[in-house]
Amino acid sequence: MNKAQLLAKTKAELLEIAQRLGLRGISTLKKNELADRVYDAQIKRTGPLPKQPLGVAALAKQAADLVKRRAIRKRASATAAEPERAKPRRAATPVRSVAEEVSAHKFEVTPPAHPVKQQLADEKLGDLPESYGTERLYLTARDPRWLYAYWDMSGQQMARHRVKAVDGRIVLRIFEQNHRDPIQEITLTPEARNWYLPVPKPSTTYRAQLGYWLPAGGFKVISESRDATTPSEMVSPARAAQFVTIPLEIGFRDLYGMIREQVQAGENLGDALSRLQSAGFKFPFERGAAQPMSEDKQALLAHLLYDDLLKRIQAGSFEISEWLRKRLAEELSSGLFSGGFSPQGASWGSGALGQPSKGFWFAVNAELIIYGATEPDATVTVDGKPIKLRPDGTFSFHYVFPDGEYRMPIVAVAKDGHDSRAVALKFERRTTERGEVGKVKQPAHLKEPVTV
Repeated sequence: MNKAQLLAKTKAELLEIAQRLGLRGISTLKKNELADRVYDAQIKRTGPLPKQPLGVAALAKQAADLVKRRAIRKRASATAAEPERAKPRRAATPVRSVAEEVSAHKFEVTPPAHPVKQQLADEKLGDLPESYGTERLYLTARDPRWLYAYWDMSGQQMARHRVKAVDGRIVLRIFEQNHRDPIQEITLTPEARNWYLPVPKPSTTYRAQLGYWLPAGGFKVISESRDATTPSEMVSPARAAQFVTIPLEIGFRDLYGMIREQVQAGENLGDALSRLQSAGFKFPFERGAAQPMSEDKQALLAHLLYDDLLKRIQAGSFEISEWLRKRLAEELSSGLFSGGFSPQGASWGSGALGQPSKGFWFAVNAELIIYGATEPDATVTVDGKPIKLRPDGTFSFHYVFPDGEYRMPIVAVAKDGHDSRAVALKFERRTTERGEVGKVKQPAHLKEPVTV
């Protein structure tokens, strides 16, 4: 086939022809590049294509080219017949002996060879594919209350699975650790390749499943992710800082080679470098010491960051500013910033139940209290955790109850294990405030609540 015939075919047909010709490394080529490779392979295997008979226009062009070539040869012959002009002769270069040649260059120093610079060549790998078709599902935590899911599936694979589903839907299910039932089941759009997922609890481990419902019943799992744990919403109590010097001019492989014998089991490169640098291990580079900030510099940095944060909040969403304001109120009521902290220039003192001692004030808080009863020898679990029953079989417990959505399964199992009862409680707290409202401390007669 000639080049035009090859270009008229689809890329899939060209790939099929290329495989029959034994070509390799062709899956990432563009269509025109693939056609060139196939055409060249045909020429090598069968030789050049037979010449087609010339038409009238081709014969006329061939005759005109012949006349033009004859005229050029005639002019070249006439020019060669003219006598050559005398050319000035160059002065003869005196011939020096070997000793004179060596003596003339005895004080010259051979310059050192320059290292060869790395040059990156354009490999022409072509466009990345829409998917590698592994059908794997990935799940990671974006922040304390959001997950991010991504699946590696092509459009053809998604279409094949939709045909097998009873309702033509591909769904993404999210499970909390140690829970059998999903907390979310989301129908995916045909073009979706990733999804952001809100979750009710921070500091919690989740996993995801990608699949569909079968006509005969049951759920077909296409892929299941690894566990992903959301971070905590609270500020970490750890305040220790760990410093390490990692020079930019030395690669990680070379750094690891320097300390290979010193690395402890399960220790990563950064921790090992920090430990050895603190212990005085000799490195071929100077370790940078972090100088502590003065109080003036710390105050200036806090002022600059606070101003910048305010600008971002004012230009951002109302929810962000509300969240920061509530977090600040929680920290103030907890006594973390004790000793003269004054928000917006207002001085606050502590009276009964944590209220300000001067001026009008208002403080409200809420906790969730649940109680029940069953057989005294039964086993009761709340959100997967066993609780202790009283001698008469009654029980009660209470949780902290911040804003959010909560699902709390409560299960009672008989002593012989053959009978059980279950209930799932769902709660939602949404707080709206008008004016400055603080958080009141817990009354003394209540026990410390459990954190969900």
